[in-house]
Amino acid sequence: MIREEGERLIIEGPITMETAAHLLDSGRRLCGQVECSAGRVIDLSGVTSVDSAALAVVLAWMRAAGTGRTLRIEGVPPQLRSLAALYDLAEVLPLGEVAQ
Repeated sequence: MIREEGERLIIEGPITMETAAHLLDSGRRLCGQVECSAGRVIDLSGVTSVDSAALAVVLAWMRAAGTGRTLRIEGVPPQLRSLAALYDLAEVLPLGEVAQ
């Protein structure tokens, strides 16, 4: 589920193969809507589980945000950090603070 609070998109539940298509479409629309310079914050602190589909979803959201816009990701689950490192994407993804 994606909930919008101002410039913050709060993601709750799993980001897996089963949920990726819905999250991908919803997030693409929302990531490109904010015109202010601060850009979007994707809050993943409510994410309960991830698989490799989560990387594809986050990368697609980054493309949807567009060139010159800032997209920051916070509350990153440790599993997503591990996958990003495994696929050599840790430097590409704007993975901010870690979820507690």
